[in-house]
Amino acid sequence: MADAPPPPPDPATRGRSKRPRDPLGRVAAAAEAQEPTTGRAAGLLSAVRRQADRWLSRIGLTRDRRLLLWAAVTGMTLAVIALAFIRPILWIEHRAGEWALSNPDKVVIAVAIVPVLGAILCGVIQSLFPVRLRAHGVSSVLYAIHRKRAQLPPTLAIRTWLGSTAIISTGGSAGPEGPIVTIGATLGSVIARFLRVDPKTATTLVGCGAAAGIAAVFNAPITGIFFVLEVLLRDFSLRTFTPIVIASVFAAATVQTVLGTQEPLFGVGAEIFAGAGGSLTIATAPAFALLGIVCGIASVFFVRTLQASELAFSKIPVSRWMLPATGAAILALLGVLHAVFAKDVLNLGSGAIPPFYGNGYPLAREILRPEFYAKETALLVAALLIGLAVVKCVATSLTLGSGGIGGLFAPALLVGALVGGAYGSLGELVPFVAEVGPASLALAGMAGVVAGTTHAPLAGALLVYELSREPSILLPVILVAALATIVARLLERHSLYTAELAALGVRLGSGTDLSALRRLRVRDVPLKPAVLVRGSASAASLVELAGGGESFVVLDDDGRLEGIVGPRDMRIALMNREALPLLQVRDLARTRTRVLDLDVPLDHALDRIERGALPVRDEKGTIIGVLTRARLMRVWRRHMEGDR
Repeated sequence: MADAPPPPPDPATRGRSKRPRDPLGRVAAAAEAQEPTTGRAAGLLSAVRRQADRWLSRIGLTRDRRLLLWAAVTGMTLAVIALAFIRPILWIEHRAGEWALSNPDKVVIAVAIVPVLGAILCGVIQSLFPVRLRAHGVSSVLYAIHRKRAQLPPTLAIRTWLGSTAIISTGGSAGPEGPIVTIGATLGSVIARFLRVDPKTATTLVGCGAAAGIAAVFNAPITGIFFVLEVLLRDFSLRTFTPIVIASVFAAATVQTVLGTQEPLFGVGAEIFAGAGGSLTIATAPAFALLGIVCGIASVFFVRTLQASELAFSKIPVSRWMLPATGAAILALLGVLHAVFAKDVLNLGSGAIPPFYGNGYPLAREILRPEFYAKETALLVAALLIGLAVVKCVATSLTLGSGGIGGLFAPALLVGALVGGAYGSLGELVPFVAEVGPASLALAGMAGVVAGTTHAPLAGALLVYELSREPSILLPVILVAALATIVARLLERHSLYTAELAALGVRLGSGTDLSALRRLRVRDVPLKPAVLVRGSASAASLVELAGGGESFVVLDDDGRLEGIVGPRDMRIALMNREALPLLQVRDLARTRTRVLDLDVPLDHALDRIERGALPVRDEKGTIIGVLTRARLMRVWRRHMEGDR
């Protein structure tokens, strides 16, 4: 065996932090990666952090208990932020509605111009506050959790806050729920950076912020909890669950205390659902089950419409900051057509403001009223609601697919109400559907489309349950949400949030197992020592060395990697032992070998280990060992046992 000189440093790996000595490398790596900016501010923050640690230690708070305290702080802080975020949007929408009713002759001009101006402002805001993330909205939070150790830049919250306000308050077809999730997640990341916690705790704090956002906006703490656990973290371990519960509950309680009411800060109040209740019986179960299938199909249509819009706008040769205005211009054209030709249809919207503008809650309130439906006009109402559902999907795709900032929960709720209402109207002619009533089916449809688009049945069902506070509808909406999710997954593998990540090559599974793999890095695994051999050496020389299942890293004469010879390769070679003296080591090597860096997530590394082992290089580009599948799985199992 001849050890080759180390290969030259890889420029791409220069400047990285040194490998931490502790085997799991959690605290040291996190501290280096998340160190606040230098200067007086950093010194002040460090002093505050040290003083807080000393004070918390004196009163006997362990690390886990401190996390619960910070979860409560995150929830209360995010509740105040949510109030400051939502109140201006509500005020602008209220004033716009009053103005439209008092100036009907000027509404058409406003409908044509205002969304474009808002989109231009959103584009300018995105240019002023750029972020270096390869995804957008809630997808960016997912990307940061699973690929960036839960690190989100503070500028993401600023640009999301201002950009979404510009879009939503000027008629863009979006809601504030996605932005408040992003803002809350960023707050959690900032707190984690301040505390200099390990990546696992940082991920939990990011989830606390996101859950608090949903809880504050909808006054739905249970929905916030399960949205984060189902969609963002995909981790139901007790260590993760408890802090998120605390953050979500404290956020909802803070908003209720400030407002003096239990009504949601944004959305539809409980009184709207008073006539839309329904219960699950043997007689009504078929109607709700069929609605679940319909909602699953509608969800897939929504997702694919948005994907097609994103693809189409990505090919338009205009500046990135002008793309939202391009989508808004098409949306404005639809709005003008509605204002001119269809403003009096079913008396929907505020004056001539199109019902598919904005979050869509005024239209949802109309659809949830039992008086909205009449058997004599069932077919006409169904046709109009189906048409509005299609237009709402298109409007949302134009707004968000072109680069506008906003949430998808509100559009999904409206599309679900429209689909459920249309299904109920048509069902007036079918006995087992007529048994339920269109308003109840519209309510259940809201849960179905939210669940189908997000692939989160619990979050979708619990959202409608918490908004309505009607116990009798819980079982029907769970049935609809579950079936809608099943159908949506059969027809479309990815949800609204994971489709963008899939295009970037980021694979998201489900459950605690994959969550642990994403949090751990290659540096967390004890590597097998690398046995370096030259590719020009005789293959027969490996027989003397291959006694313990080693993997040989093959280098050329200049020290560059040629490939790797694993135990399986050696077993195949030994079956033809007589040919070994005629072969060189490089003839046995797998030449298309990928090299792993120390910061590669273990789920990514597991995807790359096709045949047993891969070489690992340090920050200088030197091969320092071999990662085997067995060692990776051993660390993963140990980590899982610690979680439980």
